[in-house]
Amino acid sequence: MPRVVFKHIRNTDNIGDRSCCPADYLAFDGALAMDLDEPTPPCDAVIFGGGKIFGSLASKMTPNDRLAKQRIAWGVSTVQSSVFAFRYALSRRQMTMVGSRDYGDARYDYAPCVTCMSPVFDQTHEARHEVVFYLHKTKSQNLGLDIPAGAPVLDNFCDSMQTAVSFIGSGEVVVSNSYHGVYWALLLGKKVLCLPFSKKFAHYRLPPGYSTPTRWQKDIGKAMARPDMLAVCRDASRTFEKKVRSAIA
Repeated sequence: MPRVVFKHIRNTDNIGDRSCCPADYLAFDGALAMDLDEPTPPCDAVIFGGGKIFGSLASKMTPNDRLAKQRIAWGVSTVQSSVFAFRYALSRRQMTMVGSRDYGDARYDYAPCVTCMSPVFDQTHEARHEVVFYLHKTKSQNLGLDIPAGAPVLDNFCDSMQTAVSFIGSGEVVVSNSYHGVYWALLLGKKVLCLPFSKKFAHYRLPPGYSTPTRWQKDIGKAMARPDMLAVCRDASRTFEKKVRSAIA
C-alpha cells in the first residue's frame, strides 16, 4: 500500500498538465503517481496537482481520498471566474492544505507550479530566433494571430517538457497563450509577451508583458524578462515542500 498518492491530469497530450506532479521532481519514498480519474488505493495522504483542477476536486474525490488523513492541493490554480464559485468552495472544504500557484491569493500558501524544480531549467538555452510562438493547441483557433512566415511555432501538445522548454529557450522573445509556456519562458529569463484568455494568466509571481493576438506586433516592446523568476519560484516550492513533508510525516 503506498503511503502517499499523487494525483493530477497525467493521461493527457497537454504537456503542461502532464508535467506538473511534485513526485516527478521531488523524492517521496514509496509514493505513487496516477491520473486524477483513476481510483485511489488506500493511503495516508493524497496530494492533488498541479494544474487547473481545483474546481473539480470535490467531484473527483473517491472513498479512499476522503479516508486519507491528509488531502493536499499543491500548485493548483485557485482563481475563479466569479467572486464565489460553489464548486471551488466544495473543493476547499475537502482539503486539509492548499498551495495555490496564483500569487496574491491570500487564502492559501503560495506554491508555484513545481515544474520549476525540473533540471531542464539548469541547462543552457541560447536564443537562435528573435521571436518564437508557443501556443495552446485548443485555444488558438480563430484568434486572428498573425504569425510571420517562417517564424518558429510549437504548441503544448508536444512530446515532452524537454522539447517544449528547449523550443521556448530558442527565442529572444516568447509570445504565448499557454499558461505553462509563459511560466517556463519566465523561468528561463526570456522576454515574454502573454496573450491571456482567462484570469489564470494574471497571477504569476513576477508577471510577463501582456497583449492581445491582434496587437502583439505593436506591443512587442512590452515583453518582460524576469531573471529572478526561477530562484523565487524554487524558494517558494521548497518552503511549501517542507510544510507538506511535516504534515505527512
